[in-house]
Amino acid sequence: MWLRERHRDQSEIAIGTTLTSEQFTELLLYMQALRDWPQSPDFPDVAHRPVAPTWIADQTE
Repeated sequence: MWLRERHRDQSEIAIGTTLTSEQFTELLLYMQALRDWPQSPDFPDVAHRPVAPTWIADQTE
């Protein structure tokens, strides 16, 4: 996901990051939940799909 890559790139070149450390952790947890979802007994019911953090939509505007 480009948000993760942007944050890592910004960190590596020692410039301010767009995401806070809390947002980055939340992003990683969300991405892991998406990877785990296909193994869930509720897959592919979209009602049980992991919910994206609300701030992600703000990053894409």
